[in-house]
Amino acid sequence: MRLIKRILMGLLIVVVLLGLGVFVWLKSKVANHDQEINLQGLSQPVEVLWDDFGIPHIYAQTEEDAYFALGYVHAQERLFQMEALRRLADGRLSEVFGDMALESDKFFRSLGFRKYAEQTIAQYPKNEGYVKAASAYVNGVNAFIENGDTPVEFELLKIPKTPFSNLDLHIIQGYMGFSFADAFRTDPLMTYIQQSLGEEYTKDLVTTWATNAEKIPVTKGNEKEIALRKGAESVQNLLALGNQVLELQKAAPFPTFHGSNSWVVAGSKTKSKGVIFSNDTHIAFSQPSVFFEANLVYPNQNFYGNFIAGIPMAVIGHNDKAGWGLTMFENDDVDFYREKINPANANQVWFKDHWEDLTIRKEVIKVKGKPDVAVQYRSSRHGVLINEFDKKFVHEKSPVALWWVLTQFPDRSLKVFYDLAHATDVKQAEAAASMIHFPGLNVMYGDAKGNIAWWASAKLPKRPAHVKPYMILDGASGKDEIEGWLDFSQNPHAVNPASGFVYSANNQPEDMGTGLVAGYYVAPDRATRIKQLLNTPKNDWTTEDMHQMITEHKSAMAPTVIQSIAPIIKSTGHTELLTWDGTHDLEDIEPTIYYRFLYRMYEATFKDELGAEGFKAFINSQTMKRSLQNFIVNDTSKWWDNKDTKNIETRTQIIQSALNQAYTDLAAQLGTDKKAWHWQKVHTLEHVHPVGRQKPLNKLFNVGPLPAMAGKEVINNLDFPLDSSGYYKVSYGPALRRVIDFSKPFEGQSINPTGQSGYFMSKHYDDQARMYVEGKFRGELIRKEDVEKVKSGKQVLKPNQ
Repeated sequence: MRLIKRILMGLLIVVVLLGLGVFVWLKSKVANHDQEINLQGLSQPVEVLWDDFGIPHIYAQTEEDAYFALGYVHAQERLFQMEALRRLADGRLSEVFGDMALESDKFFRSLGFRKYAEQTIAQYPKNEGYVKAASAYVNGVNAFIENGDTPVEFELLKIPKTPFSNLDLHIIQGYMGFSFADAFRTDPLMTYIQQSLGEEYTKDLVTTWATNAEKIPVTKGNEKEIALRKGAESVQNLLALGNQVLELQKAAPFPTFHGSNSWVVAGSKTKSKGVIFSNDTHIAFSQPSVFFEANLVYPNQNFYGNFIAGIPMAVIGHNDKAGWGLTMFENDDVDFYREKINPANANQVWFKDHWEDLTIRKEVIKVKGKPDVAVQYRSSRHGVLINEFDKKFVHEKSPVALWWVLTQFPDRSLKVFYDLAHATDVKQAEAAASMIHFPGLNVMYGDAKGNIAWWASAKLPKRPAHVKPYMILDGASGKDEIEGWLDFSQNPHAVNPASGFVYSANNQPEDMGTGLVAGYYVAPDRATRIKQLLNTPKNDWTTEDMHQMITEHKSAMAPTVIQSIAPIIKSTGHTELLTWDGTHDLEDIEPTIYYRFLYRMYEATFKDELGAEGFKAFINSQTMKRSLQNFIVNDTSKWWDNKDTKNIETRTQIIQSALNQAYTDLAAQLGTDKKAWHWQKVHTLEHVHPVGRQKPLNKLFNVGPLPAMAGKEVINNLDFPLDSSGYYKVSYGPALRRVIDFSKPFEGQSINPTGQSGYFMSKHYDDQARMYVEGKFRGELIRKEDVEKVKSGKQVLKPNQ
């Protein structure tokens, strides 16, 4: 017995020592923020002060040294994120993740980001400041790769450490423009409805913009009127492709952009008399968080920015004189063209009056542990034949080509954001915004001189007047071709409007005299609420007021929807929703009931006509969101009847049944006590790391889940997929919240969804997560004396003599 005890004790000691050894090894990989490092590539020493939230403040003597240091510290904290993003965009995930990433690689290879990046770099103006800064950043990243510690993820997944190049910057930038998932879902969906069900069904869905919905006010000009629309032909298998793209986005190691809010209030409406700027960018959640914050200080520049992994220029930021933010414009920058193949030559398609050769590009995808996979991509004049490389479409005789604004012009995004970071007045900012051609961005601007502005920035195509929106176009006739481009002056915009504020919530801009810009604009809920709050006589707005507004979770539309069906609700005896004001507090039960009811109503109304793939595409589309307010009061719509039954169902019957079913569902899910159906039980936020998708590694790498206030299309937009589960796991929302009063730009405030560090053993991996869900803020420090007060570390990067 003693011997057994000794053996067990010995084993226990070994396990403890091994565990301790692993812990010590893991802790040793936390970045050391207190050290001096000699590096090849610097011209002079650079001081990096780390504040109490792990944000680097870089003090350099030259701009190139500042960007070199940014590259070094960015890689020090986020190298795995940078690596995963460049592999995702370049279609090289299978090299490290195996064939589970093959479909993703096939898809992103089809988009040709590498070829586009090569074409962009070939046009580099070698001596411009942004080119030098970008190259310095890449050199800094590579200095860490060569000299720094290897991230844990690299060792777990056996990822080789390889240098970055300027090519990688533009490949990643191409992925940042991949914001057209709604085109993949909506165009095939609406074409399918039009061709298989007819106009009686199509007319009841808001495919453009409802006339009674809030539009962003513009400064109108006298430009010649044009129409921006798309045209149609039937397609069904593309519904599956659209849903596949959505799944690829969910599984990607780096999230896609979804929307955002921003508003800028003039000094005439603020207590300080300075411009107050607010921005929260809506992006799918992941871990590490999307943005890496840094403060760059060098002669004639003190800039605080939010950077994306592998991209040297901040996409959002401010200096002490001016600042900008972004929301997605949501303009329609994608068209699908149905091509006509030559029966005698499968590598030719018809255009107008002749056969044209397709171009053929061959790619080889390396797959970990498996043979290489050869993939062939064919392209017409319109773009890559998007449905050819997927096995779901082997029986398609008429391929569909993807046309995208991205490939029509060289990428100037690095220069755009470099110039915005240096802008000190509205003219400089406008010149920078005018260079954006993709993705469509609402550039929001404010400065210390009192100017406020908004520009819808994108290259906007002129489409023929006969084409219809959200449909597959005819690639053979030549009648649906793009006719040209609007000048930037014709883009929607507003500069110093009489209202005293500009705002954007991804909603439709007003007509500039060129017709409404076609797009996949979100429902007007957030825009309506923002305007309700700002368009008042109130002239003493403060940053504290903005904090409350940016974290508000009251729906402007849900109570309106409920009241429009109030008699039907009363007839069921389930009256809890009738007094709901639209708030989404943790203890509220109304949102729990409302979203369960919505799902059951949509299911009973649309699934019989659309089928499984069509319903999956529809249920979370912007078409669904935009249509709800008008559709739910439409007694005559053919959608209400279930075509699979002999009876003719009415709107009243469907709504009654859906609400009753929702209560039955919730009783089974959460118990019969309705007072216990709290929103926090079903609405949670978890930040998922790519490695954390595998249990039990989720316990180490993921952050959360945390109960979360807010919901769909409220200002604090913590959105989620609507499905049959009864649980609403947040999929996207504000990737940051920031508020700046330009009367005191050194007191800007912000919050990150999780933390600065990309390493789970760092205290800065999740030190903002709880603050974020509670609606709290922390400082964006740009004065060195303020940084010194909260300094948590000091790195000195020295030239390697």
